[in-house]
Amino acid sequence: MRQSVFSFAVAAFVAGGAFAQSGDVTRNLTEVTGDVWRFDNNFHVSMVVVTDEGAVVTDPINAEAATWLENEIRDRFGKEVTFMLPSHSHGDHGSGGEVLGDTATIIAHENYQKAVGQDFGPTTPADVLFSDKLSLEHGGKTFELTYVGAGHGDDMVVTVVRPENVAFVVDIVSPKRLPYRDSTSAIDGIIGQVQAVSELDFDILVPGHSVNGTMQDVTETLAYLEELKSKVMAELDAGKSLEEIVTTVSMPAYEGWANYAEWLPLNIEGAVKGLQ
Repeated sequence: MRQSVFSFAVAAFVAGGAFAQSGDVTRNLTEVTGDVWRFDNNFHVSMVVVTDEGAVVTDPINAEAATWLENEIRDRFGKEVTFMLPSHSHGDHGSGGEVLGDTATIIAHENYQKAVGQDFGPTTPADVLFSDKLSLEHGGKTFELTYVGAGHGDDMVVTVVRPENVAFVVDIVSPKRLPYRDSTSAIDGIIGQVQAVSELDFDILVPGHSVNGTMQDVTETLAYLEELKSKVMAELDAGKSLEEIVTTVSMPAYEGWANYAEWLPLNIEGAVKGLQ
């Protein structure tokens, strides 16, 4: 594995289940800005940065996606993947790292390792672990990795690449889309994670799902979560049941967001469970 320059706060196996793709898969690698590219694998997104010394990839997504991406990077840019920077350990984002790990150094938060080989975990361990922040200088780019705390998982990392000032933010901010189903059961932690993202400096947000965004989407997501929490808490304080709360609470300002009709009841249900 190719070496580079690291600075980080604290650096500190088993086989896991594979997340194979079923049915037809649409994959695209499209330019975001500068040397930053967006990899779409159906509804999952990863980020690729092409540098003078190789390509840096965030989430492998799964083995099939990672194999396609590795070949595409070789064919299009003539580069090997030199670093993999997974956002977190959930298997639909972190599976397939073994494909890239033959040439790449894998860097992740220290909590990532304990999930390796679990039912919904990554399929290969990281090579370098950190606890708070890590700065990687590689191929003329700077990659700033920031741990944003526990909420949606306990190992969530946001990566900002410079000089392009692009952030890769997974699951906790999906521009113009509701949070996934009942993932809001960790609503307090997710609010903290989104607040941590709001303190970073970047121009473009590449999400793990949905369309590209900006800091405005972080602000809107935080407003949505705080309003959802406030409304659910008011109903809980009034002694309402889960069924009554799901029926009563509405968020009309967000009706234009993707999955509003399908996921709002599940968002409410998750928030009720997390706040009781």
